[in-house]
Amino acid sequence: MPVTMCRLTEKGRAILIIFGWRVVFFTLTRGIFHCPDCGGDRDYRRRQGRNFFTLFFIPVIPLTKAGGEFVECDTCHGRWNPGILEIPTTAQLARMPAMLLRMAIAQVLRSGDYTHVGARARAVTVVRQAGDTSYDEGALNADLGRPFDEVRAEMGRASSALAPEARESILRAAAEIALIDGPLSVSEEETLSAVGSDLGLTHVQVTGVVSLARQSSGH
Repeated sequence: MPVTMCRLTEKGRAILIIFGWRVVFFTLTRGIFHCPDCGGDRDYRRRQGRNFFTLFFIPVIPLTKAGGEFVECDTCHGRWNPGILEIPTTAQLARMPAMLLRMAIAQVLRSGDYTHVGARARAVTVVRQAGDTSYDEGALNADLGRPFDEVRAEMGRASSALAPEARESILRAAAEIALIDGPLSVSEEETLSAVGSDLGLTHVQVTGVVSLARQSSGH
């Protein structure tokens, strides 16, 4: 809000001084998100406002922050709470089955014999077939080394974006790989139950999926 002030010099001349306050928005980060209004993936800016003291309409002194952060679409200029960034983009959704499959398989493999050549080879093949064509032994070893709690939390956040049938398929693939080296151990059964829970499946669903995997493997 500008304020005009008139000041007289020693010679009696008037000097017009215009000062006031205005909000200046700064871009904190940029990226791609799913815009609800546009209905697709769009570029966004995560922004934060700050009050400035202005002199002749020029911001010169930063004051307090103005409100919270928000996400602005570069296309439609709609604004949303930063929580909108938790909604997967179309590209992320396309990669999600392979990503969840990687995590599920790694969890189950390391609860059994993760050195089994046949199980490891099948794990790499299944992930590649799911869309991650660059997946290899090195990536599998990296997945096996990730902290258990970190993986579980990530699976819990991402799984809700997939249909129940897709989540069941992921669990079944992990169970079939675990069965390659023989019947499931107690540790493998517990891990499959935990993975199923992280995928948002009920106990009945998990039991049914594991049973089907046993039938197909002959164990």
